[in-house]
Amino acid sequence: MKTFTCKEIMNNEGGCEMKFIGADPVNVASQCSKHVSSSTDEVHATMREMMLNPNHTEEDRKKWFAWFQSEWDKKEND
Repeated sequence: MKTFTCKEIMNNEGGCEMKFIGADPVNVASQCSKHVSSSTDEVHATMREMMLNPNHTEEDRKKWFAWFQSEWDKKEND
């Protein structure tokens, strides 16, 4: 299990200190995605807009996930 804050998942480009815990990066990213998409505040705006942008391609998603996977791999288990 690993724990990431919303802020870490957003690469410190916004987000908050809410924590997401999971056994794999897909689970943690999914938890954060639900959190961000249900937010309405400014600190989540960058990620929310990226997620909802119709021009956001599958390649963009894969690029972000490759970055997050590398962050996941660096982090120690809880």
